[in-house]
Amino acid sequence: MRTAWRVLNAVGLVFVAAAAAPPDKPVVESPAVQVKDLTPVKIHQRPQHAPVPIVSDGIPRAKVFLADEHPSRNLALLVKELLDVIKLSTGADLEVVRQLPAPDVPAIVIGDCDAARAARIDAARIPIEGFLVKTAPNRVYLAGSTAPLPTVTNISDPYSNDGTAWAIADFLERFVGVRWYWPAEANGRSVIRMKTLAVAPVHYSDEPVFRKRAHWPPRYTKKDGQWRARWFENNDPAPAGRAVPPGVETIDMLPLLAALRMGNSWPYMIKVHEPQSLWRNPKLIERHKAMFAKKEDGSTNFSMLCYSSQETFDFLMDGCERFWTKGQKTASWVTDTAVTISPSDERVHCYCEKCQKLYDPRGGTFGTASRLMAVFVKKFAEEVKRRWPGKMVMYLPYWNYTMCPEDVEFPDNVQIQMCTMPFALMREAGERAAFDKSFAAWRKKSPNKIQSWEYSNGVTSWTFAPVQYPHVLKDYYAHNRDLLVGSFINGEFLNEWSRTAISLYCWTKVLWNPEVDVDAIMDVYCERMFGKAGKTSHELLRMMCDRWEKARWSQGQAVDGRLNSTVYRDTWPPDVVAKMARLWEQARQELQDDPPALQRFEYSTWTFEHFLRESRDQHPAHP
Repeated sequence: MRTAWRVLNAVGLVFVAAAAAPPDKPVVESPAVQVKDLTPVKIHQRPQHAPVPIVSDGIPRAKVFLADEHPSRNLALLVKELLDVIKLSTGADLEVVRQLPAPDVPAIVIGDCDAARAARIDAARIPIEGFLVKTAPNRVYLAGSTAPLPTVTNISDPYSNDGTAWAIADFLERFVGVRWYWPAEANGRSVIRMKTLAVAPVHYSDEPVFRKRAHWPPRYTKKDGQWRARWFENNDPAPAGRAVPPGVETIDMLPLLAALRMGNSWPYMIKVHEPQSLWRNPKLIERHKAMFAKKEDGSTNFSMLCYSSQETFDFLMDGCERFWTKGQKTASWVTDTAVTISPSDERVHCYCEKCQKLYDPRGGTFGTASRLMAVFVKKFAEEVKRRWPGKMVMYLPYWNYTMCPEDVEFPDNVQIQMCTMPFALMREAGERAAFDKSFAAWRKKSPNKIQSWEYSNGVTSWTFAPVQYPHVLKDYYAHNRDLLVGSFINGEFLNEWSRTAISLYCWTKVLWNPEVDVDAIMDVYCERMFGKAGKTSHELLRMMCDRWEKARWSQGQAVDGRLNSTVYRDTWPPDVVAKMARLWEQARQELQDDPPALQRFEYSTWTFEHFLRESRDQHPAHP
C-alpha cells in the first residue's frame, strides 16, 4: 500500500477493495462511439440520464477517483495522461480525490469499487485486458478486468492485466479526442481544444485480439550528440536538427506505449538466448566442458552449447529443479511458468559426432540445424512434463533452425515464439508465404498459439528512402489472428518512431484489433498533424505506401546488407522521386507560418533530404 501510494502521490490517489456483479446484455445501439480512425468496440444498452459534465467553459466540474489499490505502471502513466490531456484540451485542472465524491458531484471513477459494482459492472468477468466504459448520473466509470494472472518472476518484459489503464486510454481518444502518433517530447500528441467537455450516456466494452503487444526499446537517447538514423554507419548523416525540438536528449517511450495500449498478459515468456555469457565464468566452463559445441578444428566454442550433449540437458534441467522444486530462482532461463530453450545469437553448428548425424546441410539458410534442435526440445519437454506438469517449454526457432521438422512430434507443453524478419519485407508474396507456411507448420506441432518476434528496424536502417507498410500489417495480423497470441516488436533507433511513425502507430492499433481502418487512420493523421499541408502530406504519404507496398520488384531478394540497387530502382524510379520531392517541398512551404506543424512534418520526414541524395547515387543518369 505504501509503495503504491508513493508511486502516485503526485496526483493524490485513493485505493478501495475490488468485487463484481453481472454485466448488462449487449445490444446494437448508440453508434456515436464508433470513430472511423479508432478500433471498433462492442456497444451495450445505453443508460438514460443527462450528460456527465467534466469541464464547463474551462471550469472543472468533475473529480477523479482511482479505486485500484496497487496500480500498475501503465495505470499510473494513464492516470497522469488523463489529467495532462484534459488540462491541455480544456485548460482545466481536474482534482484527484481520495474518497468517492457525493452523488451530486460529477466524477470519473477509475477501476473496480462499490460504486462500480452498484452500476452493474462486473470487473471479475471482463476478459483479461478487456475494459468497459459506462456512464450513470454524474458518473463516468472506466473499469478493466480484475481476472487474476499467474505469478511470473525473473522477467524484464511488461506483464499485467491492464484493462483499467486501457479504459482510460480509450476514453481519452474517443471522448476527449487525443491521438498519440509518436512521443510527446517530439510533439507527437495531438489534442483538440475545447472549453466544455461533457460525456453523453454511453455503455461499451472492448478487449484485445492479441494478448502480447510488446515493444523494445523503452527509450531513445542521442548517441555522440546526435540521433542516429541507420545502424551500419557511425558517421551517418544526422537528421535535420529542426526535426526534434531543441533540448530533447532522451525520448521516453513508456508513456506513449501505455497510451497505445501496448502490454502483455500472456504468462509464458521467452528468456531469449539464455543462458547467456557462460563463457565469462571460468569455473563453470571447467566443470561443464562437455556441454559446449565443438568447432570444425576440434576446439571448443564456449559461446554455444552442444544440443546433443547429455550434460547440456542436465545443466538446463538442473535450473528447472532449482527454480521450481527448491525455490532457488537462480536460473536465468527459467520463470515461474516456463523454461526457455534458445541458443545464443549465432548459427547452431556443432561438429561433434552426435550433432553431425542430426545436422542437415541441405536445410538451406533456415533449416540446417532444425532437426537437431527439435530432437533436443522434444526430449527436454517430455521430461519437464513428467516432472512438472503444467510448466511450459518456450522454444525460439531462429537462425538456421527456423524450419519446422515434419518428423518430430512435440508434447503439448511446448510453446513456440517465431523469429521472422524485418517486417516491411512481408510485402513480398514469396517471403510472406514462407512465414505463413512456417507458422501453420509449427502450430500443428503444438496446441498452443504462437508468439512472433518481429523487427521494425531493418529496412529503415538500410536506406533513407520512405518506407510505409500499414496495409501489410493489417493483412498479416488479420490472416494470422487465430494462429498468434501476439508479437514482440524489436526496434532500434528513433528513426522508426519518426519517419515510419504512422506505420508503427497502425501496428499498435492492428495488434489490438486488426479490423481497424488503417486508411482512416492515415486520413485523420494528416489532417490533424499537418494543418494547411494536410492534403499535400496525405498525397505524399499515399505515395510512400503505394511505392513500398505495391511496386513490382524485378529481383525477388530485397536485402544484401542494405537495400540492393535493383529493388531500390524498382521502388523509387526517378519520376517517382521527383514527384515526392515536389510534394515534400510544397508541404514545407505551406507550413512556413505554422512552426509547430512544420516541426511535426520535419520529424516525420527527417531523412528525406538524405533520401534525395541517396536516390541520385542510385540513378546517376538522372541528377
